[in-house]
Amino acid sequence: MRVSLNQAQRQAVEHGDGPLLVLSGAGTGKTRVLVQRIALLVERGVAPWEILAVTFTNKAAQEMRARLAELLGERAKAMWIGTFHATCARLLRRWGEAIDVPRDFHIVDDDDQMKIVGQLLKDEGLADSISPRTLLSRFDRAKNRGVDPTTERLGFSDEYVQAIYPKYAARLRKEHALDFNDLLLQTLRLLEHPEVGPRLATQFRHVLVDEFQDTNRVQYRLVTALGGASRNITVVGDDDQSIYGWRGAEPRNMFDFERDFPEVVVIRLEQNYRSTQMILDAANAVIGKNRERHVKHLWTDRGGGEPLVWHEAGDERGEAWFVADAIRKLIDHEGISPRDVAILYRTHGQSRALEEQLLRFGLAAEIVGGVGFYERKEVKDVLAYLRLVLNPASDMSFERVVNTPPRRIGEATVEKLRQRARAGLTPAARKTLGAFVELIDGLAAVAAAGASVAELVIQVVERSTYRQVLEAEDTEESRQRLGNLAELVTVAADYDDEAGADGTVAGFLERIALASPSDGQLGAGDGAEQHRVRMTTIHAAKGLEFPVVFLCGLEDGLFPSLREREGQDEDAQLEEERRLAYVALTRAMDRLVLTAARTRRTWGEIRVQTPSRFLDDIPAACLARPRRGATPVAAVSSGGGWPRAGAPAMARRPDRPAPRRSLGTTYDEHDQRSHDDDEPSFDLDGDRGTARLREDRIGAGARVRHVQFGAGRVVDAQGQGKDRKLVIEFPDVGYKTVLARFVTTD
Repeated sequence: MRVSLNQAQRQAVEHGDGPLLVLSGAGTGKTRVLVQRIALLVERGVAPWEILAVTFTNKAAQEMRARLAELLGERAKAMWIGTFHATCARLLRRWGEAIDVPRDFHIVDDDDQMKIVGQLLKDEGLADSISPRTLLSRFDRAKNRGVDPTTERLGFSDEYVQAIYPKYAARLRKEHALDFNDLLLQTLRLLEHPEVGPRLATQFRHVLVDEFQDTNRVQYRLVTALGGASRNITVVGDDDQSIYGWRGAEPRNMFDFERDFPEVVVIRLEQNYRSTQMILDAANAVIGKNRERHVKHLWTDRGGGEPLVWHEAGDERGEAWFVADAIRKLIDHEGISPRDVAILYRTHGQSRALEEQLLRFGLAAEIVGGVGFYERKEVKDVLAYLRLVLNPASDMSFERVVNTPPRRIGEATVEKLRQRARAGLTPAARKTLGAFVELIDGLAAVAAAGASVAELVIQVVERSTYRQVLEAEDTEESRQRLGNLAELVTVAADYDDEAGADGTVAGFLERIALASPSDGQLGAGDGAEQHRVRMTTIHAAKGLEFPVVFLCGLEDGLFPSLREREGQDEDAQLEEERRLAYVALTRAMDRLVLTAARTRRTWGEIRVQTPSRFLDDIPAACLARPRRGATPVAAVSSGGGWPRAGAPAMARRPDRPAPRRSLGTTYDEHDQRSHDDDEPSFDLDGDRGTARLREDRIGAGARVRHVQFGAGRVVDAQGQGKDRKLVIEFPDVGYKTVLARFVTTD
């Protein structure tokens, strides 16, 4: 072979005929195994066009094709290498007419689907009852499982699905179109055709599938049908990294493969080439708590490595400050490149505080697989509402929100009013716009009555029905968008706290404009990617690796998320969250920092957080500091904001015993950490008990006053007694580190 392989990798590559299941742990070289196996099959006499290799992304397919071209030259061009959808489209172009799929069909994308369903809802008079996105998500959940969406007995259907889906399917047939799910489902139909099916079942001598843990039921059936005749099916995957249940992924497909192919050879790839043993020991311990899995134990010959650092800040701002400060020190004192550092989080909404603190420390960020917080659609929409309340003559704000969420206000109406908007909303415009004008007038009245900015933001989200629409949609994307709106309320509440009686909507909008990361980003073409810290959700980080990883928000209710999900029981949900934690931990190569906040503001409420139960799974020897237990505390309300009744609290379930708090304390006991440096350092020393002096009682969240800097708010506290240092956010001068004995409490 052209590259060195370990024993398990070589066994997988050299396996002959018959089904093969390769259980590839994180960082164990599965792509190398797949490529080398395909190359060896060709060298052993299998024709390139008799090989089908299926991946999940175009990028992965391109990478595989390029590697095989290096090994096999022109022969690689004859292979079938592509995603599930690309492979099915190719088969349907060639054979689809046998099942009445025209050769010239076109594929509708997400935007096309939204337009079609949106028009059908209007035609049926249902545009105000359900959003196109919500309806499409219901279609998708059914079709991922190979079920007609109108099949009521399986729980995928309702009156809206019954009314619209048949018309949607008819519209696609009329236009010779298929959506992405149809590509797979129609190929299944093709494989069941009495003449074409047997031919396709023997077309490929070998079928190889990457990331098999991410397959849904339809994809599983496709694989077994295409390789059923030869039974030469190689599937490579890691059920410990199956994190897309909300897309229909079925980790049990790996167990079903062993059931359906009892002669299968199972090979485990457990030697990791990415992480230190310390990181792997932590990851092994976390994932080892799952029951529905193939047991694997990752190991490396790299050596032990540094223990994981664990830091619990007072709140999300203190957490973000700690992360940004630590990264700044790593860059300045250890020569680490910003590009080698990644910040991972469970939800998009967590990125806002982190982005802002990075900028304050002179660090630019790259959002991997997403956009900056203030650039997200739902955030920009709510800010546009605020601008319109402040200035009814704002054309841009008016045009952005007049039909967001949809209100059946057509473009013709908007065009008639576009010019009039400069002079404000005239009586004629009011008559035309009706409910929208009442909405803006109502919000203006709330603002005029002296509501805080946070209260006004909550009212925008509620009265505009933005929250209602996203909750009804009930998809992973809609939940992330709701999280972003909740975070925007937190931004407003923080502004209210700092500005006090001087706070205004105009002041809030100005602060956000100044906090925009645009000035802190480097221009294209100047090597910008080398100077940015990468930030991403854990889902988007899958498949990536970074020398240094900060994993933020390790709190029960946030990570693991305890939100109920349709079609998934509590145990299954927790197992998927644990797999997500395993993916997060194994992104780190050399250093891993875990952070959390004791309190976190959500929808205007301050909630006391419980450290993530996953922390209790990590061996004490893997952490830089020892643990100590503590008593959980009930959530504390700030008394501010207008949280909606029944808003979900992120606290531990009352039926579950409180976990040991890893390195944490109760809310009214603050860290007593000792440092040798003048500023909070990246390395954390052990705890030391001491008498509770006045300085020791000043902790995160306290309002204090300094003779030079004025009033401020403590975001972190370190040390003890007369040496206790406070990190304080002052509205006028930003963050300062001062000794506790030089401040007074308000």
